[in-house]
Amino acid sequence: MNAFLQAFAFVLNAEGGGTITDDPEDPGGLTRWGISKRSHPDLDIANLTLEHARDIYREEYWQRCRCDEFPPPLGMALFDAAVNQGPIRAIRLLQRALRVEEDGVIGPDTLAAANSVITDDLLIQFLSYRASAYAVLNPRFHRGWFARLFRLQRAAWSLA
Repeated sequence: MNAFLQAFAFVLNAEGGGTITDDPEDPGGLTRWGISKRSHPDLDIANLTLEHARDIYREEYWQRCRCDEFPPPLGMALFDAAVNQGPIRAIRLLQRALRVEEDGVIGPDTLAAANSVITDDLLIQFLSYRASAYAVLNPRFHRGWFARLFRLQRAAWSLA
């Protein structure tokens, strides 16, 4: 299974699979396969197919963040962050962990820095910045978000 499909499987599980949710405390609103009405106002979320969700994830998150160009554990972690925290925020958090300019764009400096460090150490730093970002949000979701990070760490390391 390629890196995208492994990361996609992780995200689908973390996002509740095909369950349709509409939690009034979740700003995403109506959501299926982890795709929210807020982010995709023109989509029929209730009838969104798995195949269409996969295409959205590949184009709007995986390719936009250039996840294929990172070591697989880091590509998976960046993809998950992009889905859960938004692509620009995810890239900036990664750039903060890398100590490069936080411009929200994957460019040569970000790629070179990511590919020149030990992935395990970088993964821990990146996940810690993600956790810090969660800590200031709605406390109702903290346990779920932190559990997601622990599961992600295990899944990402299995790709190494």
